[in-house]
Amino acid sequence: MKRLFVILVVLVLVSMACSFSGNEPEAQPAAQSENRCGDGVCDGPENTAKCPADCPAAGVIASGVDTDNEANTASEEQPAPAESSEDPQPENGYRYVSFGGTIITTLNTALMGDFTGIAFEYSGDYQIELWFPLAGGEALQQRNTIALTEFKDLYFDSTPCVWELNESAFEPVSFELEASLNLNGIQEGGQPADELVYQLVAIPQAVIGGVVQCEGSPGDFSDPAAYPVLMTWFMQGLTNPIRLNAIENNRVEHQPAGPTYFVDIPQETLSYIIVPDLNTP
Repeated sequence: MKRLFVILVVLVLVSMACSFSGNEPEAQPAAQSENRCGDGVCDGPENTAKCPADCPAAGVIASGVDTDNEANTASEEQPAPAESSEDPQPENGYRYVSFGGTIITTLNTALMGDFTGIAFEYSGDYQIELWFPLAGGEALQQRNTIALTEFKDLYFDSTPCVWELNESAFEPVSFELEASLNLNGIQEGGQPADELVYQLVAIPQAVIGGVVQCEGSPGDFSDPAAYPVLMTWFMQGLTNPIRLNAIENNRVEHQPAGPTYFVDIPQETLSYIIVPDLNTP
């Protein structure tokens, strides 16, 4: 009887051991990548930003995958903002207009009548430089000169003389203009252009002089009429359509200037640009 009891106890213990062994959970196989978000594997192009289900925030382990080893982050994949390809427009600077040429005066002999004596014709080179605000308007600064280049003597029923000018007669003389620049203020060829308007403020008070020899008798002379005749052209209000960054060539042919003179300007060259300050070019 005692032996039978021992055998029963052994059988019960073996049965319980088998029961515990059968209920023990089996190890789950690792998730297989299906190359898509939601397959439980953080791989390929997936990261926290693209697939938080497979790739939790750094340091959290899900489905056996440690996302501390993420190769890319959302910030790294965002392209840097593109820089503007356009250069900013200058906020400072000046509109610089310069022009110059040779002015030639000739007497209108048809208006001389029965004039007798000596008359003169003059030629000179002029250069005008004007600085305007970017918004246009009145000139802020200017630098203008004219210099005598030729002196001719004409005789009407009188004895010719020999005229020799002093070297100082050919030195440049400064003058001032009343000048303004009106942006898009005029039409030229059906297109808007900036309008340059200018006029002489005052005739330069310069006198040319030298030595004259008439009938073998030399003597000093002075001529205050040279610059009033040369500058007559600029006494009128002149208007010129101009365009930025363009070089223009103008011409004046035998235009009346004063009661007895004509003016010719074979070529006047004009340029119009933006400069950074009042000391350029």
